[in-house]
Amino acid sequence: MTSPSIEPLQLFETSPGNWSLMLTDQHFGKVAAVFEQVEGFEGSGYDWASVAHAVVGRDAQHLDGRFGTDPEAGMFVAYGSDNEALGELGVLLAKAYSDAEYLGGLVAISELD
Repeated sequence: MTSPSIEPLQLFETSPGNWSLMLTDQHFGKVAAVFEQVEGFEGSGYDWASVAHAVVGRDAQHLDGRFGTDPEAGMFVAYGSDNEALGELGVLLAKAYSDAEYLGGLVAISELD
């Protein structure tokens, strides 16, 4: 069985037993218009962190507390020792990235970070 794609996100081990899920600013422009429809959002790494928390709250409550986020303006990062949780978050965020309607619904319920 093939794992679902998380592109354009990347999941990698940063040190033994510690993982990071990352989306860099080179990908932000493709979906910026979806974010900009909601006042205060631009599609930055901070906004992606807000979306990550929204998707957990709405669609994946079992992931709550299983990762941390450390965004910057030009990069979204989720991190932790739970590779499975980060992989599942990656699948959900990749779905949001490729589905403007799904992403728009998440941005609409997100709280600005």
